[in-house]
Amino acid sequence: MEPCLTWTSLYQKYFDAEKAFAEYYTAESEFTDESVIQPMRQLEDIFASGSVKGDTLIFYGISLNIHLLFPACAYFKEITIMDYLDTNLEYIDNWLKHHPKAFNWIQCFKSIQVNHEVRQNWIENEEKLKQTIKNTMKLELSESGPVAPKSFPQVDCLIIPHTLAVICKDHSSFISSFKDSSALLKLGGHLIMFLPLECTYMYLANFKFPMLCIKEEFVRKVLNEGGFMIKEAQLKPRINQTKFSMTDYSHILCLVAIKVHNV
Repeated sequence: MEPCLTWTSLYQKYFDAEKAFAEYYTAESEFTDESVIQPMRQLEDIFASGSVKGDTLIFYGISLNIHLLFPACAYFKEITIMDYLDTNLEYIDNWLKHHPKAFNWIQCFKSIQVNHEVRQNWIENEEKLKQTIKNTMKLELSESGPVAPKSFPQVDCLIIPHTLAVICKDHSSFISSFKDSSALLKLGGHLIMFLPLECTYMYLANFKFPMLCIKEEFVRKVLNEGGFMIKEAQLKPRINQTKFSMTDYSHILCLVAIKVHNV
């Protein structure tokens, strides 16, 4: 890490949304199974089960993962996207406005290996998702991580996709950021988190970004002490066993939890 840059300013200065798509989300990427197909199928199952429902949803932190909302938009009336990087919010704005520079999720879905019915559902959901997204908001960044807006109305569902492992520099920052973000959720509301485990770095366009190395036991403890009851946990081993030069996570953890009390 550059000595003159803090953890958060490193991402603000060097993270490039367009390069991230090219290296982790396109059909040519060797990470498509894990970054696109697997989490979308997991969310389809979660929402189809009927256990997670409501009117309002916040997608918190890394809006490049907008594809995770394609399965969600059929179950919620209003979606708000919150992100801490201008480059990500610019991408979302371009995508919402059908800008030619926006990443083409339809083309991505057409080229990946899923069955025809699943692919068609995802494709047909794009315009519905755009209509369901009512707000995009810039999150402030402190040295502990993203700072959630204090006056925003609490919602029924909160999805946090990898965010805290990416932007939090240590375990105490993770705990602080989780407490801050989880305040956006109503009592009885549902939290869905995706986390790369035992990950220490991610390369993007030959630049090495630090990641917070966390384990499942730590995450469970944070949620339990943060007022949540875990309803479901899916631990998926790493599929790509060749590209450790790009990133070194061992598993992807997906958690579904209900907020049972305020802390």
